[in-house]
Amino acid sequence: MSIEGRKSEHIEHAMNQLSQGPLTTLLENVMIIHQAFTELSINEIDLSTEFLGYKLHAPIIISGMTGGFEGAFNINRKLAEVAEEYKLAIGVGSQRAMVMKPELSYTYRVVRDVARSVPVIANIGIAQLSTINYEAIEFIVESIEANALAIHLNMLQELIQLEGDKNFRGCIKLLEKIIEKIGVPIIIKEVGNGLSRETASKFYGLGVKIFDVAGAGGTNWVTIEMLRGKGKYDDIGEVFKTWGIPTAASIVEVSSIGSDVIVIASGGIRTGVDIVKAIALGADLVGIAQPFLKAVLSGREREYIDTLLNQLRIAMMLTGCKNIVEIRNIHIIIHGFLAQWLCARKLKIRNNNSYIPCPIS
Repeated sequence: MSIEGRKSEHIEHAMNQLSQGPLTTLLENVMIIHQAFTELSINEIDLSTEFLGYKLHAPIIISGMTGGFEGAFNINRKLAEVAEEYKLAIGVGSQRAMVMKPELSYTYRVVRDVARSVPVIANIGIAQLSTINYEAIEFIVESIEANALAIHLNMLQELIQLEGDKNFRGCIKLLEKIIEKIGVPIIIKEVGNGLSRETASKFYGLGVKIFDVAGAGGTNWVTIEMLRGKGKYDDIGEVFKTWGIPTAASIVEVSSIGSDVIVIASGGIRTGVDIVKAIALGADLVGIAQPFLKAVLSGREREYIDTLLNQLRIAMMLTGCKNIVEIRNIHIIIHGFLAQWLCARKLKIRNNNSYIPCPIS
Protein backbone atom coordinates (compact mmCIF):
# COMPACT_ATOMS: atom_id res chain seq x y z
CA MET A 1 0.00 0.00 0.00
CA SER A 2 1.19 3.56 -0.76
CA ILE A 3 2.23 5.72 2.18
CA GLU A 4 -0.67 8.08 1.39
CA GLY A 5 -3.11 5.17 1.70
CA ARG A 6 -1.59 4.10 4.98
CA LYS A 7 -1.86 7.61 6.45
CA SER A 8 -5.48 7.86 5.38
CA GLU A 9 -6.29 4.51 6.98
CA HIS A 10 -4.63 5.59 10.22
CA ILE A 11 -6.97 8.58 10.47
CA GLU A 12 -10.01 6.45 9.65
CA HIS A 13 -9.22 3.86 12.31
CA ALA A 14 -8.16 6.42 14.93
CA MET A 15 -11.75 7.65 14.84
CA ASN A 16 -13.04 4.18 15.67
CA GLN A 17 -13.89 3.78 19.38
CA LEU A 18 -12.35 0.30 19.20
CA SER A 19 -8.94 1.99 18.88
CA GLN A 20 -9.18 3.39 22.42
CA GLY A 21 -7.76 1.48 25.41
CA PRO A 22 -8.32 -1.20 26.67
CA LEU A 23 -5.86 -0.15 29.38
CA THR A 24 -6.73 2.99 31.32
CA THR A 25 -4.45 5.92 31.97
CA LEU A 26 -4.60 5.19 35.75
CA LEU A 27 -5.47 8.85 36.29
CA GLU A 28 -8.57 7.47 38.01
CA ASN A 29 -6.17 6.39 40.79
CA VAL A 30 -5.32 10.03 41.52
CA MET A 31 -7.65 11.68 44.03
CA ILE A 32 -7.55 15.48 44.22
CA ILE A 33 -8.35 16.89 47.64
CA HIS A 34 -11.36 19.16 47.17
CA GLN A 35 -11.09 22.60 48.75
CA ALA A 36 -14.65 23.60 49.60
CA PHE A 37 -13.86 27.30 49.67
CA THR A 38 -11.16 29.26 47.85
CA GLU A 39 -11.24 33.04 47.77
CA LEU A 40 -10.82 33.32 44.03
CA SER A 41 -12.67 34.58 41.00
CA ILE A 42 -12.73 32.33 37.96
CA ASN A 43 -11.78 35.39 35.90
CA GLU A 44 -8.38 35.59 37.62
CA ILE A 45 -7.40 31.98 36.86
CA ASP A 46 -4.30 32.13 34.64
CA LEU A 47 -3.89 29.12 32.35
CA SER A 48 -0.79 30.45 30.57
CA THR A 49 2.58 28.71 30.46
CA GLU A 50 5.92 29.04 28.66
CA PHE A 51 7.06 26.49 26.09
CA LEU A 52 9.78 26.64 23.44
CA GLY A 53 10.12 30.39 23.93
CA TYR A 54 6.42 31.11 23.46
CA LYS A 55 3.71 32.05 25.93
CA LEU A 56 0.84 29.62 25.50
CA HIS A 57 -2.64 30.53 26.72
CA ALA A 58 -3.02 27.01 28.16
CA PRO A 59 -0.61 24.11 28.85
CA ILE A 60 -1.87 22.16 25.85
CA ILE A 61 -0.23 20.78 22.73
CA ILE A 62 -2.36 19.62 19.83
CA SER A 63 -0.37 16.46 19.30
CA GLY A 64 0.94 15.53 15.87
CA MET A 65 -1.59 13.38 14.05
CA THR A 66 -1.46 13.52 10.31
CA GLY A 67 -0.02 14.70 7.00
CA GLY A 68 1.10 13.03 3.82
CA PHE A 69 -2.19 12.58 1.97
CA GLU A 70 -4.61 15.00 0.36
CA GLY A 71 -7.23 14.84 3.11
CA ALA A 72 -4.64 15.71 5.75
CA PHE A 73 -4.33 19.25 4.38
CA ASN A 74 -7.79 20.32 5.57
CA ILE A 75 -7.43 18.50 8.90
CA ASN A 76 -4.11 20.18 9.61
CA ARG A 77 -5.43 23.56 8.49
CA LYS A 78 -8.35 23.36 10.93
CA LEU A 79 -6.12 22.14 13.77
CA ALA A 80 -3.73 25.02 13.06
CA GLU A 81 -6.59 27.53 13.12
CA VAL A 82 -7.52 26.35 16.62
CA ALA A 83 -3.88 26.42 17.75
CA GLU A 84 -3.45 29.98 16.50
CA GLU A 85 -6.76 31.25 17.87
CA TYR A 86 -6.32 29.75 21.34
CA LYS A 87 -2.51 30.07 21.40
CA LEU A 88 -1.75 26.38 21.84
CA ALA A 89 1.34 24.51 20.65
CA ILE A 90 0.82 22.10 17.74
CA GLY A 91 2.67 19.19 16.18
CA VAL A 92 2.40 17.53 12.80
CA GLY A 93 2.19 13.83 12.06
CA SER A 94 5.18 11.79 10.93
CA GLN A 95 6.90 13.58 8.05
CA ARG A 96 8.30 10.42 6.53
CA ALA A 97 5.77 10.78 3.71
CA MET A 98 7.13 14.17 2.64
CA VAL A 99 10.71 12.88 2.71
CA MET A 100 9.67 10.13 0.32
CA LYS A 101 7.44 12.42 -1.74
CA PRO A 102 8.32 16.12 -1.32
CA GLU A 103 5.21 17.06 -3.30
CA LEU A 104 3.23 16.14 -0.15
CA SER A 105 4.96 18.86 1.89
CA TYR A 106 1.99 21.21 1.55
CA THR A 107 -0.11 18.93 3.79
CA TYR A 108 2.31 19.71 6.64
CA ARG A 109 3.39 23.24 5.70
CA VAL A 110 -0.18 24.50 6.13
CA VAL A 111 0.26 24.22 9.90
CA ARG A 112 2.95 26.91 9.98
CA ASP A 113 1.22 28.98 7.32
CA VAL A 114 -1.84 29.26 9.57
CA ALA A 115 -0.31 29.01 13.06
CA ARG A 116 2.21 31.86 12.86
CA SER A 117 2.46 32.83 16.53
CA VAL A 118 2.68 29.46 18.33
CA PRO A 119 5.31 26.71 18.52
CA VAL A 120 5.16 24.08 15.80
CA ILE A 121 6.74 20.65 16.30
CA ALA A 122 8.21 18.59 13.45
CA ASN A 123 8.02 14.79 13.64
CA ILE A 124 9.95 11.74 12.41
CA GLY A 125 10.24 8.16 13.66
CA ILE A 126 13.49 6.97 15.23
CA ALA A 127 13.52 3.98 12.87
CA GLN A 128 13.69 6.35 9.89
CA LEU A 129 16.97 7.87 11.09
CA SER A 130 18.84 4.95 9.51
CA THR A 131 17.14 5.40 6.14
CA ILE A 132 17.37 9.17 5.62
CA ASN A 133 20.33 11.59 5.72
CA TYR A 134 20.85 14.66 7.85
CA GLU A 135 19.77 16.92 4.99
CA ALA A 136 16.35 15.24 5.10
CA ILE A 137 16.11 15.98 8.82
CA GLU A 138 16.92 19.64 8.13
CA PHE A 139 14.31 19.62 5.38
CA ILE A 140 11.45 18.43 7.61
CA VAL A 141 12.32 20.99 10.29
CA GLU A 142 12.92 23.98 8.00
CA SER A 143 10.01 23.26 5.66
CA ILE A 144 7.53 23.96 8.45
CA GLU A 145 9.74 26.42 10.38
CA ALA A 146 9.54 24.06 13.35
CA ASN A 147 10.53 25.11 16.85
CA ALA A 148 11.34 21.54 17.94
CA LEU A 149 11.73 18.08 16.41
CA ALA A 150 9.84 15.16 17.91
CA ILE A 151 11.54 11.80 17.44
CA HIS A 152 8.80 9.27 17.97
CA LEU A 153 9.40 5.80 19.36
CA ASN A 154 6.77 3.47 17.94
CA MET A 155 8.64 0.17 18.06
CA LEU A 156 5.60 -1.93 18.93
CA GLN A 157 3.50 -0.41 16.15
CA GLU A 158 6.29 -0.95 13.63
CA LEU A 159 6.71 -4.58 14.70
CA ILE A 160 2.98 -5.27 14.30
CA GLN A 161 2.56 -3.28 11.08
CA LEU A 162 3.03 -5.30 7.88
CA GLU A 163 4.98 -2.44 6.24
CA GLY A 164 6.75 -1.49 9.47
CA ASP A 165 10.46 -1.18 10.22
CA LYS A 166 11.96 -4.11 12.11
CA ASN A 167 15.56 -2.96 12.56
CA PHE A 168 16.41 -0.31 15.16
CA ARG A 169 20.17 -0.84 15.38
CA GLY A 170 22.38 2.23 15.30
CA CYS A 171 19.56 4.71 15.97
CA ILE A 172 21.07 6.12 19.16
CA LYS A 173 24.36 7.03 17.46
CA LEU A 174 22.48 8.62 14.58
CA LEU A 175 20.36 10.61 17.03
CA GLU A 176 23.51 11.80 18.82
CA LYS A 177 24.76 13.31 15.56
CA ILE A 178 21.42 15.03 14.95
CA ILE A 179 21.40 16.50 18.46
CA GLU A 180 24.90 17.91 17.89
CA LYS A 181 23.96 19.61 14.63
CA ILE A 182 20.26 20.46 14.70
CA GLY A 183 19.31 23.97 15.74
CA VAL A 184 16.08 23.13 17.58
CA PRO A 185 15.31 21.10 20.74
CA ILE A 186 14.62 17.38 20.40
CA ILE A 187 11.50 15.86 21.93
CA ILE A 188 11.47 12.12 22.57
CA LYS A 189 7.91 10.93 22.11
CA GLU A 190 6.19 7.58 22.49
CA VAL A 191 2.95 6.91 20.62
CA GLY A 192 0.74 5.08 23.11
CA ASN A 193 2.83 2.63 25.10
CA GLY A 194 4.55 5.02 27.50
CA LEU A 195 8.13 5.89 28.41
CA SER A 196 9.92 4.18 31.28
CA ARG A 197 12.48 5.79 33.57
CA GLU A 198 15.18 3.61 31.94
CA THR A 199 14.32 4.65 28.38
CA ALA A 200 14.00 8.33 29.25
CA SER A 201 17.32 8.23 31.14
CA LYS A 202 19.05 6.84 28.05
CA PHE A 203 18.02 9.86 25.99
CA TYR A 204 18.49 12.29 28.88
CA GLY A 205 22.11 11.18 28.93
CA LEU A 206 22.39 12.39 25.34
CA GLY A 207 21.15 15.83 26.35
CA VAL A 208 17.44 15.48 25.58
CA LYS A 209 15.35 17.42 28.10
CA ILE A 210 11.81 17.22 26.65
CA PHE A 211 9.80 14.00 26.77
CA ASP A 212 6.26 13.23 25.60
CA VAL A 213 5.24 10.11 27.53
CA ALA A 214 2.29 9.15 25.27
CA GLY A 215 1.26 6.42 27.67
CA ALA A 216 -1.27 3.63 27.47
CA GLY A 217 -4.90 4.52 27.99
CA GLY A 218 -5.66 6.50 24.85
CA THR A 219 -5.38 5.58 21.17
CA ASN A 220 -4.00 2.08 20.72
CA TRP A 221 -1.82 1.70 17.61
CA VAL A 222 -1.67 -2.07 17.92
CA THR A 223 -5.45 -2.14 17.57
CA ILE A 224 -5.28 0.25 14.63
CA GLU A 225 -2.80 -1.96 12.80
CA MET A 226 -5.01 -4.97 13.56
CA LEU A 227 -8.01 -3.13 12.11
CA ARG A 228 -5.95 -2.27 9.04
CA GLY A 229 -4.94 -5.91 8.68
CA LYS A 230 -8.55 -7.13 8.74
CA GLY A 231 -7.70 -10.19 10.79
CA LYS A 232 -4.25 -10.94 9.39
CA TYR A 233 -2.40 -9.77 12.51
CA ASP A 234 -4.91 -10.77 15.19
CA ASP A 235 -2.98 -13.78 16.52
CA ILE A 236 0.13 -11.66 17.04
CA GLY A 237 -1.46 -8.35 17.95
CA GLU A 238 -4.07 -9.50 20.45
CA VAL A 239 -1.56 -10.20 23.23
CA PHE A 240 0.02 -6.74 22.81
CA LYS A 241 -3.20 -4.69 23.05
CA THR A 242 -2.60 -4.40 26.80
CA TRP A 243 1.17 -3.82 26.54
CA GLY A 244 2.60 -0.60 27.85
CA ILE A 245 2.92 1.85 30.71
CA PRO A 246 -0.26 3.74 31.64
CA THR A 247 0.03 7.50 31.20
CA ALA A 248 -0.15 8.38 34.91
CA ALA A 249 2.67 5.97 35.76
CA SER A 250 4.77 7.13 32.81
CA ILE A 251 4.52 10.77 33.92
CA VAL A 252 6.17 9.87 37.22
CA GLU A 253 8.65 7.50 35.57
CA VAL A 254 9.98 10.30 33.34
CA SER A 255 9.70 13.27 35.70
CA SER A 256 11.78 11.37 38.25
CA ILE A 257 14.94 11.39 36.10
CA GLY A 258 15.84 15.06 36.60
CA SER A 259 14.51 18.36 37.84
CA ASP A 260 15.27 20.00 34.50
CA VAL A 261 13.18 17.70 32.29
CA ILE A 262 10.04 18.99 30.62
CA VAL A 263 7.32 16.35 30.65
CA ILE A 264 4.44 16.34 28.21
CA ALA A 265 1.62 14.09 29.38
CA SER A 266 -0.29 12.51 26.53
CA GLY A 267 -2.16 9.28 25.97
CA GLY A 268 -5.81 9.39 27.01
CA ILE A 269 -5.90 12.98 28.31
CA ARG A 270 -9.54 13.85 27.77
CA THR A 271 -10.74 16.45 30.32
CA GLY A 272 -9.66 19.49 32.28
CA VAL A 273 -9.55 17.34 35.40
CA ASP A 274 -7.15 14.98 33.60
CA ILE A 275 -4.90 17.97 32.91
CA VAL A 276 -4.82 18.97 36.59
CA LYS A 277 -4.04 15.40 37.66
CA ALA A 278 -1.27 15.08 35.06
CA ILE A 279 0.41 18.31 36.17
CA ALA A 280 0.08 17.35 39.84
CA LEU A 281 1.89 14.09 39.02
CA GLY A 282 4.82 15.91 37.42
CA ALA A 283 3.84 16.96 33.90
CA ASP A 284 4.48 20.45 32.57
CA LEU A 285 2.04 20.33 29.66
CA VAL A 286 -0.36 17.84 28.12
CA GLY A 287 -0.73 16.59 24.57
CA ILE A 288 -4.14 15.79 23.12
CA ALA A 289 -4.76 14.16 19.75
CA GLN A 290 -7.83 11.99 19.09
CA PRO A 291 -10.39 14.31 20.75
CA PHE A 292 -9.15 17.21 18.60
CA LEU A 293 -9.38 15.02 15.51
CA LYS A 294 -12.97 14.05 16.34
CA ALA A 295 -13.87 17.67 17.04
CA VAL A 296 -12.37 18.93 13.79
CA LEU A 297 -14.03 16.26 11.67
CA SER A 298 -17.40 17.07 13.25
CA GLY A 299 -16.92 20.84 13.00
CA ARG A 300 -17.02 21.28 16.80
CA GLU A 301 -13.39 22.10 17.52
CA ARG A 302 -14.07 25.42 19.24
CA GLU A 303 -16.86 23.96 21.34
CA TYR A 304 -14.46 21.20 22.42
CA ILE A 305 -11.60 23.49 23.42
CA ASP A 306 -13.92 25.94 25.22
CA THR A 307 -15.33 23.08 27.27
CA LEU A 308 -11.86 21.71 28.03
CA LEU A 309 -10.56 25.09 29.19
CA ASN A 310 -13.63 25.74 31.34
CA GLN A 311 -13.18 22.34 32.99
CA LEU A 312 -9.55 23.22 33.69
CA ARG A 313 -10.47 26.58 35.24
CA ILE A 314 -13.13 25.04 37.47
CA ALA A 315 -10.78 22.28 38.65
CA MET A 316 -8.17 24.93 39.48
CA MET A 317 -10.75 26.96 41.42
CA LEU A 318 -11.63 23.87 43.45
CA THR A 319 -7.99 23.32 44.38
CA GLY A 320 -7.18 26.96 45.12
CA CYS A 321 -4.81 27.38 42.16
CA LYS A 322 -4.51 30.78 40.50
CA ASN A 323 -2.01 29.57 37.91
CA ILE A 324 -0.52 26.42 36.38
CA VAL A 325 2.60 26.44 38.59
CA GLU A 326 0.46 26.16 41.72
CA ILE A 327 -1.11 22.90 40.44
CA ARG A 328 2.23 21.19 40.97
CA ASN A 329 1.74 21.28 44.74
CA ILE A 330 -1.94 20.59 45.25
CA HIS A 331 -2.87 17.86 47.72
CA ILE A 332 -3.42 14.50 46.03
CA ILE A 333 -3.74 10.91 47.16
CA ILE A 334 -2.51 8.06 44.95
CA HIS A 335 -4.31 4.76 45.40
CA GLY A 336 -4.98 1.46 43.65
CA PHE A 337 -2.71 0.02 40.97
CA LEU A 338 -0.97 3.36 40.39
CA ALA A 339 0.11 3.42 44.06
CA GLN A 340 1.35 -0.15 43.74
CA TRP A 341 3.28 0.74 40.57
CA LEU A 342 4.99 3.78 42.09
CA CYS A 343 5.87 1.90 45.27
CA ALA A 344 7.21 -1.13 43.40
CA ARG A 345 9.32 1.12 41.17
CA LYS A 346 10.40 3.31 44.12
CA LEU A 347 9.40 6.44 42.23
CA LYS A 348 9.13 9.88 43.79
CA ILE A 349 6.58 12.46 42.69
CA ARG A 350 7.68 16.07 42.24
CA ASN A 351 4.58 17.09 44.20
CA ASN A 352 5.49 17.34 47.90
CA ASN A 353 1.80 17.25 48.87
CA SER A 354 1.15 13.80 47.41
CA TYR A 355 0.41 10.78 49.59
CA ILE A 356 1.10 7.22 48.44
CA PRO A 357 0.16 4.46 50.89
CA CYS A 358 3.19 2.21 50.32
CA PRO A 359 3.32 -1.01 52.37
CA ILE A 360 5.95 -1.21 55.11
CA SER A 361 8.88 -3.32 53.86
